[in-house]
Amino acid sequence: MWLIISDTHDNLHNIDKFLEEARKRDVTHIFHCGDIVSPFSLNKFLKFNAEFYGVFGNNDGEILLLSQRSSGRIVKGPIEFLVGERRIAMMHEPFALDALLQSQHYDFIFYGHTHKTDIKEVGKCLLINPGDGSGYIAEKASVVFLEPCSRKVEVYQI
Repeated sequence: MWLIISDTHDNLHNIDKFLEEARKRDVTHIFHCGDIVSPFSLNKFLKFNAEFYGVFGNNDGEILLLSQRSSGRIVKGPIEFLVGERRIAMMHEPFALDALLQSQHYDFIFYGHTHKTDIKEVGKCLLINPGDGSGYIAEKASVVFLEPCSRKVEVYQI
């Protein structure tokens, strides 16, 4: 099980709630699509027993410290990488989204920034924006749990 999360904006209460649910679901991978904001929030994700991948968002203030504390696991997006045999692209702002989707090169594309949940299949690619992890802009804070083999997606809100 994977957790896709974005725009947590230092809301420690929500981060704790989402990670508590992730623990119940035996999450093995966390993908943070930007705007963690501060290193003290990052620590919550790094203490969780899962592989962590992240990109910087437009509100991440302590870029050097976030990069150092994450051992380079937070980088400037868009990025592409493999998890097993699954090809993934991840970014914060959806600047290159159309080009990436048209390439038909990816199994999954994860992004954030809009604070709106967006899930759709485009060809063989599953596009996911988990929405607003902070709950500061959206009516409810949300993340996405993804079972990568079956591609089953659940939007989870608090």
